[in-house]
Amino acid sequence: MDTARLGRGEIIAAVSAVILLLVMFIFDWFSIDLGDDPLIGAAVAGADTGANAWVAFSFIDIVLFVTILVAIGFAVMAANAQSHNLPVAGSALVAAFGILSVLLILFRIISPPGAGDIPDGLDISVARDIGVFLGLLAAGGIAYGGYLGMQEEGTSFSAQADNLQNRDTTPPPPSRGGGTPPPPPPPSNQPPAV
Repeated sequence: MDTARLGRGEIIAAVSAVILLLVMFIFDWFSIDLGDDPLIGAAVAGADTGANAWVAFSFIDIVLFVTILVAIGFAVMAANAQSHNLPVAGSALVAAFGILSVLLILFRIISPPGAGDIPDGLDISVARDIGVFLGLLAAGGIAYGGYLGMQEEGTSFSAQADNLQNRDTTPPPPSRGGGTPPPPPPPSNQPPAV
């Protein structure tokens, strides 16, 4: 593995992906704020009210993990000088997954998980902790690294969409393996040359 083969965008995306993975495990993303009610405070005294990304989310954590795998995977492939046989550029996939992750985290910052499950009248709320903001920055780093990688490759999302569209409309080449051989050419009706 030769890290000198990595572009700046691939490095930024891979480092951001490692940071996101660590932030998902180490930091609390959300916690329950119990307010000033002494009865509730006494009932749960000493309880851990924080949740990291794996505990707080039911689907978004999977998307974040796939984003991490895509960003690190393409960086490792580039460092090993391996090519991928995908219809789109790897940097475009990294950027797309990064943007999706940013949007999902922003959605959960605006609407924290479990906030709608708290009954009215209780002084309890779901608080956003430092992990969700660090995760947002790391996901933004993945998206930026993918975008920078796209610029280094000289591609764009519209060019990748055109590639996909052209790939879907062109007929596949005829198969040469297995099956019946192609028919022989038709006989010529011209007399032999003397």
